[in-house]
Amino acid sequence: MSPKLSTSVSTTIDSHCQHISPKGNRCHMLTDATHRPANGAARPTLCAYHADRLRASIPAVNPEVLAAELLGEIDDFSTAGSVNLFLGNLVKQLARKRIARRDAIALAYISQLLLNSLPALEREVEAVNEAEKEAEKFAFARRLRERSRELASLGNQQSTASPSVACPDAGRAAGPSKDNAGRPS
Repeated sequence: MSPKLSTSVSTTIDSHCQHISPKGNRCHMLTDATHRPANGAARPTLCAYHADRLRASIPAVNPEVLAAELLGEIDDFSTAGSVNLFLGNLVKQLARKRIARRDAIALAYISQLLLNSLPALEREVEAVNEAEKEAEKFAFARRLRERSRELASLGNQQSTASPSVACPDAGRAAGPSKDNAGRPS
């Protein structure tokens, strides 16, 4: 008889630290039972050493204070100067270790996207300004045509109402008058 092989899967919980070094090596220490995972995991995943390093790497800064220091007097990011001011404040906070490196990288990338969108924003503003100028030109031309029509109709009304008042010499220039009928010129 051949012995039966067990094919059941072991459901044991791994009790070793889950930290992986930059070289790809895994920590061989046992997990710290007192460590409370920050990611909401049910059980601890790090040893005491790596749990302490994780706590030390997370800044204990109030997010509202950090945001106020990063933004400073920046109202919007529509100019290169305001984005540059934000990046300068970001570098200061990173140098003071008040912001995580990954967060700083993400904010710097967003700033780069903002800077890349500024020329398109400027073109859009210029197009709107040009459209406003063209609309002003058309409105001025329309008002000028309306005014010239008003003046022309006013001139026509005056000439049809009293032709002798408008041009008193109109009758004399057309032909001989009664006074000059018999005299040769």
